[in-house]
Parts: sequence; C-alpha cells; structure tokens
Amino acid sequence: MVNKNTLGRALLALALAPVMAACTAAPASSPSASVAPTPTQTAPTLSPAEQDLANAKQAVTNLWSVVDRLTNDPQASLQDLDTVASGEALEFFRKNLTGYRLEQLTGSGSSVVELQSAQPSGNNSQGVPTWTVTACVDTSDTKLVDPSGKNVTAPPYRFQHRSVVVERSGALRVDQDEVLGTC
Repeated sequence: MVNKNTLGRALLALALAPVMAACTAAPASSPSASVAPTPTQTAPTLSPAEQDLANAKQAVTNLWSVVDRLTNDPQASLQDLDTVASGEALEFFRKNLTGYRLEQLTGSGSSVVELQSAQPSGNNSQGVPTWTVTACVDTSDTKLVDPSGKNVTAPPYRFQHRSVVVERSGALRVDQDEVLGTC
C-alpha cells in the first residue's frame, strides 16, 4: 500500500520541477544572456493647453470618421452624430445624411482629414471654452452612388473647413463647420 504523504510529496516534486528549472540562471554562454534590454521611450508630456488643442483636432477627425461611417451604412443610427457634433454642425450633417438616405444614396471609402491649424478661440455665448480647427478634408477616396450604381460625386474633392469645437457633456464636439473653399 502506498503512503498518502509519500505520494503527495512525489506529485508535488513532479509539479514543481519545471517551475524550479525555469528559475535557474542561464549559463553565461546562452544567447539570451548577452541581449541588453531596450530602453522604453516615453511620449512627451503636453501642457493642459496643448492637450486641449490635440483633443480639439481629434474631435474634428472623429466627426469625419462618423460622417463617413453613416454615409457608408444607411442603416446606422443618425444619433451617432450626437457623439461628435452639436449645434449648427449637428443639424447640417444630420440634414445631409437624411437627404442621402431619402435619395437612397450609399457611400463608400473614407475621407482624409489633413489638420492645418488649431487655436483656442475663447468662450462662446454660454461661457463654454471653444477651439477653432482648420483642416483640409480630402474626399477623393470616397464616392456616393445612387440606387442604379451610378457614382454621383464630382470634383472638387478637397475642401478647407473651419470647425469650432466646444465641450458638451464632458466631451469635445464640433459645434460649427464652415467650408472656406478648396484646398
């Protein structure tokens, strides 16, 4: 008959053997012993004002990403615009997308947002901080097709936009968007 304590110790020794082997030092001739650790790079820390500008730029990029997605997927909820736009910009993009859907136009592709400048622009009439972001939006890789499959987009494809970004409900949203011309 096998002693339970002896059997238990034997099983424990078998289970611990691989763990203990992993803990032993590698010999000096091992290739892994000569590899030096690579230093990690840390991103530069932004001041609060610089971070606000970066966030305002990202808000503009996010707007165009959502507009592209909603143009390309007519079944997606237009309420998704509420996460990236407010005020005049929200109404403008909601009206455009509703028009596309009524005409049964479907999009494809993605706009390229080339950020040109960003600056704080004070507070709006409600006392909310605002930022002005200027960007060239290139839609040359997008198209809008009618129900018969005909592409209804036409040049020019690059427009300069000036967007006013505001903070609403703890998030930055594009509140106004104005086309300045081609870029």
